[in-house]
Amino acid sequence: MKNVLITGVSSGIGKAVSDIYIEKGFKVIGIDKNICLNNNVLFFNCDITSTNELNNVVSYLKDNKINLDLIINIAGIHKMLSLIEGDFSDIKKVIDINLLGTMQVIKVFHPFLVKKGRVIIVTSEVASFEPLPFNGIYSISKIALESYAQSLRQELNLLGQKVITFRPGAVETPLANNSTFATMELADKTVLFKEQSKHFLNIVKKFSGKPIKPSKLALKIYRKSIKKRVKYTYKVHQNFGLMLLGLLPKRTQCFIIKMLLNRKTKKGDL
Repeated sequence: MKNVLITGVSSGIGKAVSDIYIEKGFKVIGIDKNICLNNNVLFFNCDITSTNELNNVVSYLKDNKINLDLIINIAGIHKMLSLIEGDFSDIKKVIDINLLGTMQVIKVFHPFLVKKGRVIIVTSEVASFEPLPFNGIYSISKIALESYAQSLRQELNLLGQKVITFRPGAVETPLANNSTFATMELADKTVLFKEQSKHFLNIVKKFSGKPIKPSKLALKIYRKSIKKRVKYTYKVHQNFGLMLLGLLPKRTQCFIIKMLLNRKTKKGDL
């Protein structure tokens, strides 16, 4: 039986991914800060930013002589805030979990990865686009994660191990569903961007598009993870509007966003 370690297994993409690997006969070692209700997952309730908590998993793997065929990093958070008004502890938390947490997981568990093992990192479609206002810290964390993945890819390639990144667009998860609430919270807290934040939700809706089911992304991750020859990066359900915006010069992008967010509030707007 092959073994896969998955972070973020309690809900959303992580749950869907763990379900399909269990269905295909893998032993799933799952990590999450929230409780996992799937009894088929060998679950460890721990925070990926805590070395001490991850070491509990390390001890178990050592004691039971378990090696890993795959390490799949899915755990992450989303926060909508202004880079100049937002609480710095919130900014730091996004970086700590989305970037540093993933880096720590791979560093801690790489010694258990088999010779031909693979590391999968789920980033986001925003990693390949220019950041939007108020979504900046999330974009920064994912863009940095992509850079980390490429550097790690170069290193592990020397050892015969592969690093694969997935850049999904909108997926039907609690993380995505919280974007409306997060934007409303932003509008309530901001002082400098009261009017602009009222229009931002409409921008988010237009650029997000219709989300896909987590199971669809999970199936693609599984199929690519067992394929002999793979690409380094896979784009899944990327938004056409964001792609078009990203093709424009930075000055033009700033002009368009400014025009959309600085327009006068009309009846019916957020």
